[in-house]
Amino acid sequence: MVKITLYGGVGEIGGNKILLEDGDTRVFFDFGEPFHMKDKFFVDFLTPRESRFGLRDYFHFDLMPRIAGLYDEDYLEGTDLKYTEPEFDAAFISHMHFDHAMHLKYMDRKIPVYLGAAADTIRRSWQITSLGRSDFGEHEFRTFRTGDKVKLGPLEVEPVHVDHSTPGAYGFIIHTSEGCVVYTGDFRLHGPRGDMTLDFVSRAAEARPDVLVCEGTRVSDNDPRENMSEEGVRKRAEGLISATDKLAVVSFYPKDVDRMRSFRDVAKSTGRRFVVSAKVAHLLKAFQGDPHIDAPDPMTDPNMLVYVRHMARPEKVPYENEYVKMAGSSDHVIGSDYVRDHQDELIFHADFMQLTELIDIKPSKGSLFVRSKSEPFEEDDVQEAVLQAWVEWFKLDFQNAHASGHASMAEVFDVVGRIAPAKVVPIHTENPSLFRSCSHQVVLAEKMIPFVI
Repeated sequence: MVKITLYGGVGEIGGNKILLEDGDTRVFFDFGEPFHMKDKFFVDFLTPRESRFGLRDYFHFDLMPRIAGLYDEDYLEGTDLKYTEPEFDAAFISHMHFDHAMHLKYMDRKIPVYLGAAADTIRRSWQITSLGRSDFGEHEFRTFRTGDKVKLGPLEVEPVHVDHSTPGAYGFIIHTSEGCVVYTGDFRLHGPRGDMTLDFVSRAAEARPDVLVCEGTRVSDNDPRENMSEEGVRKRAEGLISATDKLAVVSFYPKDVDRMRSFRDVAKSTGRRFVVSAKVAHLLKAFQGDPHIDAPDPMTDPNMLVYVRHMARPEKVPYENEYVKMAGSSDHVIGSDYVRDHQDELIFHADFMQLTELIDIKPSKGSLFVRSKSEPFEEDDVQEAVLQAWVEWFKLDFQNAHASGHASMAEVFDVVGRIAPAKVVPIHTENPSLFRSCSHQVVLAEKMIPFVI
């Protein structure tokens, strides 16, 4: 018997945890954290007592499923769930966004994790630059690329690339003892590598799946996102930046390499230089050895610079201290004084956590602020209010130029039609019932209730 159980991503965007069981073989696909997982019971400094009690507070409020043989022994200390040896064979991660991977740290370290080679590069850089705040556990991380196949008992897992707002994103074609299951991961068609998504769709259709587990982030009767392409973002940003003689501040997800490349190109076409943080520079440097990823190198690209912060103890931030040591000797490493004195020559990347650098940079009144923010992170009301307070305080000209990391509803339904599965299981969506308009065989799965394929 082949069963699927959704432990997350049901009626919500994010937090995908998909368990596929084929006889005694048990494999998770994604193991992420829901966006608002803790919001009901925790806020600000009221947080789960993880350092003392592991998963105890999470279990108490049913924020994590109580599953024997899944969690690492360290996180079961202080709980009433007794540790047992792993009863799961592997986890496959579709891409390195926190709503798909962040809960790996709780999973037993003896369970191997499979992920794309580029996704593993992001994981390793993320763990270093987060200074311990992002931990994905001490697993054996095994990488794959499109064309590889992984055999686990009766399962054969075939990862195929898709286009998303981060490198190393994959969907999975899973051959079981009783038929084929396809999981899309997160995908889009309007990105710069929409051809990869189409390749996945073609291969999935050829497999004639019994079940398609399909993301539906933008499946809604009222989707506010403009279906802009990455080229559209570049052109809009180029128009906005070429029209100002002031500093251009841009804000977007710091692991979106496509967006990095777009703003590097805008800098080149507008006669400016694109300034990125040391954290971003660390990631881009890590990609330099990967021939499959077109990542600019800010230390050699004539249109880019690396920004280092003023820190009392830079040695406490080793990855940034590497660049701090080069300040003054490298033309590519700058600080706030340089940005403040060359505002009309620069495009400055600042994600939400770097807004404090504006205090030192002192952007002139009317400077441009372009929000070019990609999913998965959705601004909540408090964060949005804070961002707008900063924009108002500095009297910035607030504009948007954004390409979604997810397919539109029409594109999602077109993909379902092309793959033509026997059954569709919506996930990563707040509106699963809308899938009925594109398929007569929609399974509205309930959280933690298994169903047979």
